[in-house]
Amino acid sequence: MLRLRVLFLVYAFGVLAVTVVPVRAFDYWGHVPWQAMIRWVPFVVDPVSMVLNVVMFMPFGVLVPLLWQWAGATALRLSLCALGASLSIELTQLLLDITLGARRTVDINDLIANTGGALIGLWLLRLARRESKALAG
Repeated sequence: MLRLRVLFLVYAFGVLAVTVVPVRAFDYWGHVPWQAMIRWVPFVVDPVSMVLNVVMFMPFGVLVPLLWQWAGATALRLSLCALGASLSIELTQLLLDITLGARRTVDINDLIANTGGALIGLWLLRLARRESKALAG
């Protein structure tokens, strides 16, 4: 269990390193207002970005249920946990945009892709458990 917790912490710091750091303060995007960095329209996104966000949250869908069984008990619970984690990242990016001019995009598609990635991770975990039981029994 300690190994899983350490692995989750390493994963979480990795996600933060990719999504929040580096903070490029001021004039990175020129004089574009911070409101222009918010992407509200779903499914209008670079496919590579969508795939990378899905892949980034697949470990979330595996690790969270292994560490906290209540969170992975249903797909809905895991979805809400993933959505909350993803929303926290997006709000942090927005706050950094407003306060430091960091100019990270805040995108509804990231919420969709991250939540989907976590569900794929949960599906893979359940598939692996089922295969493990089949091999043992």
